[in-house]
Amino acid sequence: MNNIVCYSNEGTKTRDNFLKDIHALHKFAAENQHDSYILHSEDLYWFAVAFIGVLRAKKILAITSNASQGFIKEICDEKTAFLSEEQIEKVCNSRSFTSAEWLPIDLQSDVILWTSGTTGEPKKIHKKFEHLNAECEELARLWGKHAENCLFCETVGHYHIYGLLFSFLLPLRLNAPFLAKRIDMPETLEKFRDKNIILVSSPAFLKRISESDNFSDLSISIVFCAGGVLPFESAKNTERAFGQWPVEIYGSTETGGIAHRVSKDGLEWQPFDVCSLSLVDNGCLCVKSPYIAEKNGFVTSDLVEFLDNGKFKLNGRADSIVKIEEKRISLPEVEKRIHSCGLVQDVCVVALSSRRQYLAAAIILNQKGEEKFSNASAFQRKSFFREYLSSFLEGVVIPKKWRYVKAFAQDNQGKIKRKEIEALFLPQTKENYRILSVSFENSEKGERKIIVDLFFPKHSDFFDGHFPQFPLLPAVAQVDTVIKISNKYLNTPMILKKILKAKFTSPINPDTQTCLYICYKEEEKIVNFEFYNKQNKKCSSGTLFCG
Repeated sequence: MNNIVCYSNEGTKTRDNFLKDIHALHKFAAENQHDSYILHSEDLYWFAVAFIGVLRAKKILAITSNASQGFIKEICDEKTAFLSEEQIEKVCNSRSFTSAEWLPIDLQSDVILWTSGTTGEPKKIHKKFEHLNAECEELARLWGKHAENCLFCETVGHYHIYGLLFSFLLPLRLNAPFLAKRIDMPETLEKFRDKNIILVSSPAFLKRISESDNFSDLSISIVFCAGGVLPFESAKNTERAFGQWPVEIYGSTETGGIAHRVSKDGLEWQPFDVCSLSLVDNGCLCVKSPYIAEKNGFVTSDLVEFLDNGKFKLNGRADSIVKIEEKRISLPEVEKRIHSCGLVQDVCVVALSSRRQYLAAAIILNQKGEEKFSNASAFQRKSFFREYLSSFLEGVVIPKKWRYVKAFAQDNQGKIKRKEIEALFLPQTKENYRILSVSFENSEKGERKIIVDLFFPKHSDFFDGHFPQFPLLPAVAQVDTVIKISNKYLNTPMILKKILKAKFTSPINPDTQTCLYICYKEEEKIVNFEFYNKQNKKCSSGTLFCG
């Protein structure tokens, strides 16, 4: 098994395949005049080949999850080239080598990670390979014993530091194979029943595990989780489903790993031995470690309380503390109180302003919550939560507005897009449709897919004149909605050049929730869409050519 580097739908890649492909990419990068390369590949094998090949050629490597043409054009210059999955595979398949040997990467090689950051704006983080290598060595020391005869499976993107380290560099360091494709649903793990699995996961993935799911007959060696704080109930549910309490990692792209915990042993965090932690004047955490280039360390926005046993508690972020009528309110604390009622799978609280500032809460109900409120009105649901929270919170702190959704809009690391949550509370009179949630699906080469839950209110201009006695959503409005949403989330062109195919089979009525599937084939400029109603019946479908 140790001779196998990667498992994919096309078969396996051996160490010999891997070395030859790295050598081919290395030669390609070395022969070209570009000083740096921007890398994007959904397939982890080709990503790994390009990562090592470019650095071995002593070129600067930038990694991004955003492969849209507009963004790549913004960050490219005449000395920089873009490496796509298709190009990497083409380069490797066009060059033949009888053999290749493993050569180390220069520790001073430059790696740039483009991350969305907490504001949603792209942020450029500079690293040396020595920082990544040092962290990989520490991870191997702590958890390497779990990797014997194991297959690493990721549910996260390998563009950010957590996925980069745990899904690719760590298995490579431990001589363990990894999966080429990201896993989106827990059921996919059933395919690897004959393997010992290390699951590199996110809170979003683990929260999706239902109370009836049971994968304890799978051989799970360890479950890692990072990208956000995992609620205790979700950690407990992970143990029930997989037979393992998740090892949670706390850190950031700038700092690398800071601490870890297994929540059954307590919710406080154990710092990594190599990290030196302190507080700055505003109570935020300052981190110094071998993973950080800055000699003075990096100051986070996380509010921390140190404990006598050397561990610490996270008390939210400095930017998650808001003032409501002169009272300092912690948004995570309000979320925690809502979650404690036992009826909620996930919750996100945001601060909004009109004539005055107030809190609003978006909620995903769990199975018990769905059953309890199956026939309840919006007023009854709101009354329940307000009454429940009144035992813990002052009236001014209790959210004034509530929304109930099936999923939150998230990035590919599973982090909630708070601006999308805020958009749920926009005045209805200003919208033709309301986006309730957006989720990104695993896609094939050259494709990007999303699933969008939508609500079309009866006051929408779309229904004006179609038809007074029997209002329905017209075909042109459905196409317009597809174009706008695909442009917003998939960066597709806004100009519709041709409708190649369209079929409208069932009406979409006012005040109804629908599900929209969109698949964008970038090279062909093709947008495929399907609308489904709440009963999962297809309402319409089509193929658009956009330019």
